Amino acid sequence: MNPVFCTFVARIMVMKRKNVLLLLFFCYRALGLFAQDTITMMQYNLLYYGNYNSGFADCYETNNNTQTKDEHIRTVLAYVQPDILTVNEFGATQALTNSFLQHNLNINGVNYWQTDNLINYASSEIVNHIFYNSNKFGLKRHVALRTSPRDSDIYELYCKTPCLTAGDTIKLVCIVTHLKAGKGYESSRRACLQTIMDFIWDHYPEDNVLIMGDFNMYGASETGYQLLTRTYSHPDICFVDPLGTAGVGEWSENGAYAPYHTQATHRYSDECFSSGGLDDRFDFILMADEIKFGYRNIRYVTNSYKAVGNDALHFNMSINQNYNYAVPRDVANALFECSDHLPVTMKLSVNAHLNVNDYESPFQAQVAPNPAKNLCQLRFFNPEEGKVSVDLYNIQGQLMKHLEEGFDAGSQSMNIPLNGMTPGFYLMRLSDATNRGETVKIVVM
Repeated sequence: MNPVFCTFVARIMVMKRKNVLLLLFFCYRALGLFAQDTITMMQYNLLYYGNYNSGFADCYETNNNTQTKDEHIRTVLAYVQPDILTVNEFGATQALTNSFLQHNLNINGVNYWQTDNLINYASSEIVNHIFYNSNKFGLKRHVALRTSPRDSDIYELYCKTPCLTAGDTIKLVCIVTHLKAGKGYESSRRACLQTIMDFIWDHYPEDNVLIMGDFNMYGASETGYQLLTRTYSHPDICFVDPLGTAGVGEWSENGAYAPYHTQATHRYSDECFSSGGLDDRFDFILMADEIKFGYRNIRYVTNSYKAVGNDALHFNMSINQNYNYAVPRDVANALFECSDHLPVTMKLSVNAHLNVNDYESPFQAQVAPNPAKNLCQLRFFNPEEGKVSVDLYNIQGQLMKHLEEGFDAGSQSMNIPLNGMTPGFYLMRLSDATNRGETVKIVVM
């Protein structure tokens, strides 16, 4: 079967989603390709890469040389083998971005890495960037938000999946931000994140969204972190920390969170690199609940999130001090030389087979009020007479409440008691005996 024919038929035929899936199945079989893939995300603060004599740090060509750093960056990239790399603290010239591609990614016969074009409304000396494997992804849209002290960048990617075109395929939105550093700037960090959340609400409220970068947060009690993970301003939007409850707390200079720290890689400073050893969790990749639970063809691979090189044994130590049990010696040394931050990585499973029931919204469910306290009402359309189950999950995916009741066909309503529920973000899942399913989001106050 010709791949052009597959795409043509898939786009012009008017049929129900299930029939489209059947057609796509034969396309994959005919082309000998898999509809599933696992991709690796990597976020890295590169410490004033290519930016000398900065007003923010004493980083010069002698102690932060770009050519020397490139050797170590190549070592780290060869170890991680990312499909998407997002970075902070990158010198603000397009020539430097192109040079990074040439010297660190498109090497040894590889030529498929691409990047974004520079946008720098803030006229900052350092910016964010994205680099991506163009065999797997295309960049559809790049928007920079005017946040302080630097722009925040939104990258809308599409997966290059067999038998699907750029307009039909799976969307992945990567938001890269670098928040204001230092204690006493919590309100500035929250204000930046509020701008980002407002943009998501306007453009990507139910899409696969990742937000990543150097957040410079000292603990989970910060209002910016709470805005992302327990927001009440936009009930449809909530980000999930891949570490769950394990890595969430007051992590700054706290040995109990040693396995999750990402800064600083140096025990002692050479003016450019921060000192003190690993004692803060500044670097993050957080995911929308759509990715956590796989509602839009992309699902987080459980337990795949990590700070590269953190073996939980280097609290207040340099990353390459003594033996590092997490990575080989050359990688530990490269992490020491590259930056005063560790990169964070996670894996995502991409599945081109659509979740038919969630996409078609068979129940047309609505919850009111939302946010709710003590009680809410679930209104829905029951396609046919029979039992309907309602399961309430917290954002970690734990089942908190199960209700089941018989209903006639047609418009229905059901009171859902919320007494005793911890305030936060929840997912309410409706399902029936025919395996129809639909998920709605609710905030409990």
